[in-house]
Amino acid sequence: MLNGNSMKLVHLDKSPLFADYLYYYKKLMAPLTPTQQRLVDWLAAHLHRFGYSPGIRDIAAGLKYTSPAPVQSLVKILVRKGVLIYDERTARTIRFTEAWLRENGERYGLTTPSFQLPILGTIAAHSLVELSPDSPIEWLDLPGQRPPGSEDWFVLRVWGDSMVGALIDHNDLIIMCPISNPVRIKDGAIVAARVDTQTTLKYFYRQGSEVILKPANAAYEPTVVEANQVDIQGMYVGLIRRLWENGEP
Repeated sequence: MLNGNSMKLVHLDKSPLFADYLYYYKKLMAPLTPTQQRLVDWLAAHLHRFGYSPGIRDIAAGLKYTSPAPVQSLVKILVRKGVLIYDERTARTIRFTEAWLRENGERYGLTTPSFQLPILGTIAAHSLVELSPDSPIEWLDLPGQRPPGSEDWFVLRVWGDSMVGALIDHNDLIIMCPISNPVRIKDGAIVAARVDTQTTLKYFYRQGSEVILKPANAAYEPTVVEANQVDIQGMYVGLIRRLWENGEP
């Protein structure tokens, strides 16, 4: 029996069980057409190679469509069939459902389960500079189980080469963890440090009432600022290196 304090609405169309049911029911009742299968094959190959979701225009270009409209229609059909998940309000959110991955992921070299982290913008790895965050937010698909405590992790693109000594290079994607208590940061940690409106990626060291933001490249000088002027926006967890064709992103 439910009372007013304990009642909870459950949206079946949002539940994993319903998603599984939808996929297998639709598969039985309406197999994929060759055109739909072609998009599925292309998307699976893209995810296997790059590890992140493409946009509608990326798919259109990859499948040689002159307009994104056919791709939008195909994606909506595949969503209804329980094959894909897609949030039209956010860029690069096209991905396969867990039900589809369990049945087909191994054949395409895709692992399941997986989890996503948001790519929130670009950070400078040279001097302090002001860089605007990317818009809209993209999402990076990572294989395996989500690590414990990673709910607030995020990803930044690296711009510059001041951290090459730490094996962090230009165009790398780095995973960051928010820090609620800066006192916990140990000397030598790699951090995203914000001073006024400028942000940089550097080694973190304390020196009395000051903070030293030290690069991992002898071509750059350390930045010394008062500790109360530094806002640590995140601490480095790891990186994902993306390989570009012809050196272009």
